[in-house]
Amino acid sequence: MNKIRLLIADTDKAYLNALIRYLISSGNHYEVSGYTDVKDFLEEGNDFQIALLGDEFLAALEINPEKKRQFGNVLHLSGNMSTENSDYGTIYKFQRMSSFIEQLHGSLDTKKLERASVSGREGQRTQIIFSPMHHELALPFSLSMAKLMGEKAQTLFIDMEGVSILPQLLERDIRRDLGDYLYHIIGKVDDGKNITDFLGFYENFYYLAPMKGISSLASVTVEQWICLLENISRSDFEQVIILLDQTVQGEDALLQAADDILLLGKPGEYYEKSMNVFAAELEAEGLAGKCRELLLPMSVSQGPGEYQMRAILNGNLGGFVRKEFMNAAGAS
Repeated sequence: MNKIRLLIADTDKAYLNALIRYLISSGNHYEVSGYTDVKDFLEEGNDFQIALLGDEFLAALEINPEKKRQFGNVLHLSGNMSTENSDYGTIYKFQRMSSFIEQLHGSLDTKKLERASVSGREGQRTQIIFSPMHHELALPFSLSMAKLMGEKAQTLFIDMEGVSILPQLLERDIRRDLGDYLYHIIGKVDDGKNITDFLGFYENFYYLAPMKGISSLASVTVEQWICLLENISRSDFEQVIILLDQTVQGEDALLQAADDILLLGKPGEYYEKSMNVFAAELEAEGLAGKCRELLLPMSVSQGPGEYQMRAILNGNLGGFVRKEFMNAAGAS
């Protein structure tokens, strides 16, 4: 199914974030861009099927009529139920979400939208690996998953750890990383680069290396992570694997956007209790259906040179992942 390309602009940041999270979690139907600043909105150059615009953004659109060509349809996003706009349809911000979605879809005009329609990457799956107890093999496990998936599908691994040894593990000198790519897509600078300029390649998979700086990851906003997911969804990757860290802002939004969530743990009562607590939190968020727990019954090898990717892939962890990954990844 083709995704609906949707732009939402409103000065109420909390409302905007909540609406985007709901739309992303409601199914793989939307590519959403959100703005709270009029200047950023006016600088957006892409086409969209629908624009939901608050008062300030609608006024900016009237002053810049050429911008209307970017949108198949424009709706006034109003906080007043009695407000009606003769030039645009009106959608009430605080109505029941089922009615909101129904009205949103009813506004689609296929003839007007032929130019603006952009299909999402059909069949792309986003899988998040998370270790509540910070399993020391979370990164090697994730890389092993990416390598094995890369044997059958175009695969991207994104390292969202606050502190990562990925460069050492892969024995690579990293030039561009996740932070550089975020700056590229959020800065809206036409520097002639695309995502391939920021990727590394190892064995069968591509990777976005972790950000540099111990606090860099925590400074990335929810909106910026959503922007990242939107850009990745328009790429040619069939499998996207994200190793998630607890220092990430908007962790819940990323988990909602994932197709599968894999929780890594260790055998033992102490780790089991932590896993159960986190699993209960996911269930409360309605995420239990796409969550799987996996215990890794091994630890880091202590021999010289064994904590390197090729040694790991040929060792116990590589064998364990190869046996488990079809179920662990939720692959068919």
